[in-house]
Amino acid sequence: MKKITVIGSISKDFVVTTEQIPNQGETVVGKRFRTFFGGKGANQAIALSRAGMEVFMLGAVGDDALGTDLIHNLEYHHIDCEMVSTLKDVSSGSAHIQIMNGDNRIVIVPGANDLISIADVEAHYEKLKQMDMVVLQNEIPVETICAVIDFCVKNQIPVLYNPAPAKEIPESYIDKVSYLTPNEHEFNILFQNQELSEVLRRYPNKLIVTLGDRGAIFYDGKNEIMVSAREIASIVDTTGAGDTFNGFLAKGIMDGGSIKQSVQLGNVAAGLAIQTEGAQDGIPIYEKVKALL
Repeated sequence: MKKITVIGSISKDFVVTTEQIPNQGETVVGKRFRTFFGGKGANQAIALSRAGMEVFMLGAVGDDALGTDLIHNLEYHHIDCEMVSTLKDVSSGSAHIQIMNGDNRIVIVPGANDLISIADVEAHYEKLKQMDMVVLQNEIPVETICAVIDFCVKNQIPVLYNPAPAKEIPESYIDKVSYLTPNEHEFNILFQNQELSEVLRRYPNKLIVTLGDRGAIFYDGKNEIMVSAREIASIVDTTGAGDTFNGFLAKGIMDGGSIKQSVQLGNVAAGLAIQTEGAQDGIPIYEKVKALL
């Protein structure tokens, strides 16, 4: 079985649904309170695990009850957490979300996720050398992301880089990764004032731009290939759809599938994920996705 390490964020979402957003100094009564496990790194790790891969997580949590919960959740999903650090006197990552009439306001507290350093990664270089792929996102410091990419290039380890949420990163590092998977907004941040078709041709079979309910597009060296998404009758929660897509895309690639086949796998998995509430709860198992292909 292929081994994949996800290096990224681990956090928890605290969601309040209300009919009134409080003004400064005001207290209101909410309608509903829910908690969900999250963090783009953790979401993608769980997607990979449910896709049937051997998954390792490299990240950090705080020395609080939440941190213990976050690690237990990953271990429950059969993810190796030996490379997850518990940082003293630091809070675990969290997102605090107020929802009113479908609109939301979000306060993110990165906590331990913002403290994943180059030294933290260097401490696990020997284990990382055993990996068949490394998966990255943007909820950890940019300098750490760049150091991971340099290490992987040196050791000939493929990198799937999902540049979300949008951050600027030197173009030289975009050139170094094996697969790049921005959505349209993230693409526009990375490649300002550049045409999609032009950039796709620069990165054949590498740049895969996700287009929401339209699917995803890439260039195969001869043609632009649009891989349509499946029609979904009822969308419940799109949180985590991109993370599910990336996890199953990596599964397809690791199994030797073509880019088109791997994107199709990701599209179907993401379509199933958005039919359930919560970033992680809706991530399907591989057999369910395969049955719909």
